[in-house]
Amino acid sequence: MAAKELVETLTKVFQEAKDDGLIVNAIGLAPAHHGMAKNRFVLGVSAPSLSGVHKYDKIEIIIKLLWSKLAIKDRGMIERVRVFDNVEVLDDLKYNDFEDYPYEGYIGIQRKLPQLYPVE
Repeated sequence: MAAKELVETLTKVFQEAKDDGLIVNAIGLAPAHHGMAKNRFVLGVSAPSLSGVHKYDKIEIIIKLLWSKLAIKDRGMIERVRVFDNVEVLDDLKYNDFEDYPYEGYIGIQRKLPQLYPVE
């Protein structure tokens, strides 16, 4: 249930950020540490408006936004943030929990893939 509420909150935050020029068209939550930590997530973000910005600067922009808009309990559920230029890359990397490369032994891990949520 915590993930559903977090998605709703994040969707509202990103919808409000459109007024400032930040366009996020989809998000996804992957369980952090392969689900070993309860209610901890890797946040994957598709932000076409940040295309051309260095990947660490993209992450910083999103983290600063979240830090200013989310309650402490919601911030605590987001362990890592990964930002991509489009939904296609976000969708491709959901198989790696939004990391650029698979962890060692990833193939043997039985897990539920993260679902993507549109931000309209």
